[in-house]
Amino acid sequence: MKKIKIKISAEIELLIPELIAAFRRFQKLAGPDHELQTREFRTTCDNVQKIETAFETAGFHEEFYSREIIAAYLLYHFPLHYGQGLSLLGELPFVPKRVLEVASGLAPFSLAALKYGAQEVFAIDQNEVMLKLGAELIGRAGYPITMRKWSHGKDLFPVSGTFDLIILPYCLNELFPDDLKNSEERKLQFIHECLARLNPTGFLLLVDRTDQKSNTQILKIREHFVAKGIAVQAPCLCKSFCPALDSKSPCYAQREYEKPYFIKEIQRGASIFLNSLKMSYLILKSPHAKWPQVPNEASLFRVVSPPIEHYVDKRYYLCGVNGKGKLELSLAEKSYELQRGSLIQLEGRSKYKMVAAPGKPLPEIDEITGV
Repeated sequence: MKKIKIKISAEIELLIPELIAAFRRFQKLAGPDHELQTREFRTTCDNVQKIETAFETAGFHEEFYSREIIAAYLLYHFPLHYGQGLSLLGELPFVPKRVLEVASGLAPFSLAALKYGAQEVFAIDQNEVMLKLGAELIGRAGYPITMRKWSHGKDLFPVSGTFDLIILPYCLNELFPDDLKNSEERKLQFIHECLARLNPTGFLLLVDRTDQKSNTQILKIREHFVAKGIAVQAPCLCKSFCPALDSKSPCYAQREYEKPYFIKEIQRGASIFLNSLKMSYLILKSPHAKWPQVPNEASLFRVVSPPIEHYVDKRYYLCGVNGKGKLELSLAEKSYELQRGSLIQLEGRSKYKMVAAPGKPLPEIDEITGV
């Protein structure tokens, strides 16, 4: 199925009134359907700060998810994660029909898959309150979804069959905390098990934060699975040792978007300074699949940095099939389209051609037609 064109900013903006309405039903509060009252706003900002701190310290546990925390996540993190899902799923070469979101919470990534046209979507999580709220929100948006309770290590896997896409969003540190015995080995084994549940043409999407620890974790996971012969769909073109991991440099996605006023206000109140959608991510292919076949592979590069201005030029750092690269443009040259995550064809040290914008799929060669 061909993917529809989606404008992330507009989708998030349209979602805000539905989130406020869901917030009022969930908290059993009366009030305007387009904005928060002062007391509600302040409480939400305080709880958003608590969630951010928990993300930074991996301080998640079942008791952490009070109704107030869930309500704050609904209003702030849900729309951002939904926007991230829309961007990242845009990098898949086709619309996945059967999708599973693991440790889903309110299932924002499931909603993104449904928006693109996924036909059968499952979300599993240990928190029944979040599952119920997510199901209500997505159902009112007009989409069918199956939510099932599942606690890793305690319950049998609640969904059978294979999938076109499995999503592991912001959950690895929660499922496998540092104080868990053999945490790293068990984490990798779980990802292997998820890969085994994919269709031969399926994908596994891992998403996490951009702090050094989370980003390094994603890069190390990539390293492990590439060494095992698993192909990467995105963001990597490099098929060998990760240059970012080698140089201890961060490598994450950054998606520009027009921030809704509601999101701006929560960030202001919670002292969050975030101008774009940022996430560490990795899309692995099924163990039965090959690396993507793209034309002019040797000259293709992913932009992995913002523009860095020097006294005579501005530079972008790149990563390609054979590792690192660099693009040097004169300060006078306009390159507004060139963002972190862009796929370009390098035609010299200071010349390039745009191949795919951030959040768009690779231009793969059709194995039948050869084009």
